[in-house]
Amino acid sequence: MKTISITWKNSQKALRASSTFLKVGTFVGLNLAGMGINAVHAAPHTHGEGKLQILQAGSEWQFVLQLPAADVLGFEYAPSTTSEKKRYEETQKVFQRFDDIFTLSNTCELLDTTLENPWEVANEHDEHDEHDEHDEHDEHDEHDEHDEHESEHEGHAHRNTHSDFRVAYLLSCQGPVKRIEMTGFPHWPSLQHVNAIWVTNKGQGALEITPSQPTLLISS
Repeated sequence: MKTISITWKNSQKALRASSTFLKVGTFVGLNLAGMGINAVHAAPHTHGEGKLQILQAGSEWQFVLQLPAADVLGFEYAPSTTSEKKRYEETQKVFQRFDDIFTLSNTCELLDTTLENPWEVANEHDEHDEHDEHDEHDEHDEHDEHDEHESEHEGHAHRNTHSDFRVAYLLSCQGPVKRIEMTGFPHWPSLQHVNAIWVTNKGQGALEITPSQPTLLISS
């Protein structure tokens, strides 16, 4: 599992906000300590179905989006070919751009983005190259290690069936966020709907959003 944390603005402010969200998250049974993104619905993994959690604590908001790897990438195993790895890298860049996924009714400042990926593709590639250079003098050993690596790779891919991407965004908003539109559906054509739940200063609720009805109206 690979986690990437990107702090866009004042990191101290982000830490203070994440501490506040922990208190809110406890109310709905979430675990958001230190901007962690283990917050997921209890419902089973289903292709074509995403999950979105929105939490408010004063002027701070947190969005936690979880999507199946099959819908995000078009496959559900560790990328191995050049095209698969390219798709994997492009996907990470999309998740890091909040404005490409959501449009809000008022101005907000993105404080922090935390992305959790199913596989550490880059690290696996580097380790494999290292083995090639180190064992170049011994073709027999290299062959054995290569077979072992492939076996581990296949086992790893098998174990990660039904994998998800999870990303958490922490924002500071100037006023109440009453309208949220998920504009990221075109990035994932096979994604049929997203089950959204929210907890704000004024209450909580749930709604299913779809590519044809991507707007979420909430009271805050």
